[in-house]
Amino acid sequence: MSTIINFNEFQRKKKKKKFLRFVLVIGAISIFCIFAYVLIVTGRYPPAEYPPYIEAKP
Repeated sequence: MSTIINFNEFQRKKKKKKFLRFVLVIGAISIFCIFAYVLIVTGRYPPAEYPPYIEAKP
């Protein structure tokens, strides 16, 4: 009987690992997409005002 309980615990841990891996992959992909989107938007529309420590090119 104890082997059945241990097998059930093993299956539960395996499901948790799969779920955590899925969450990490989705999180990494979404962060990458947001980063790419920010780069594209700032590249397309440069800031109107530059910070004082950056000199704008004439």
